[in-house]
Amino acid sequence: MCGVEVDDGVEDEHEVEDEFGVCEGVRMLPPPVARCDGSVWGSRRGRCECVCWGLGLVLWNLALTGVCVMLMAAVFTLVLLPAVLLLYAGFLCHSRVLASPSAICRYLDDNSCSALIILGFVMMSPLVVVAAATFCGLLRRFRLLLYFQPISGAWYRGRGFVWRRDFHAWV
Repeated sequence: MCGVEVDDGVEDEHEVEDEFGVCEGVRMLPPPVARCDGSVWGSRRGRCECVCWGLGLVLWNLALTGVCVMLMAAVFTLVLLPAVLLLYAGFLCHSRVLASPSAICRYLDDNSCSALIILGFVMMSPLVVVAAATFCGLLRRFRLLLYFQPISGAWYRGRGFVWRRDFHAWV
């Protein structure tokens, strides 16, 4: 119970302050002793067990990377769809590019196709920023970066999958 006042019979406040580095008679309890066989992190795994855990952690991180890439592809596809459609229609119907006989090209001449191409490229840069901000917001909301596991966790027993809470994402 950190921060709880404990009456241990010590009368001198300066002795308590010097011993634990806090003031006003509040005594901080020391952290609990780790229950392990070897070191503070736990006993080391054998070579074969370490390789198996390391392979499992690598596969976990690769699967999580795949999820992040699929999320990014979905967000960028949805956000950039209007600009892509404008560019597609502009290039499809322009007489110097494809001059397709599709139904939409009956309504568009070369000037309007050029306008669609220009508008598509102009819209592209702000939509890329919106897509990147949306993707970063989804990463923070789903906390996907917290689930990446360090490979060093394969060396010691008792660690398993550790979800880090002290992580400060840059996104």
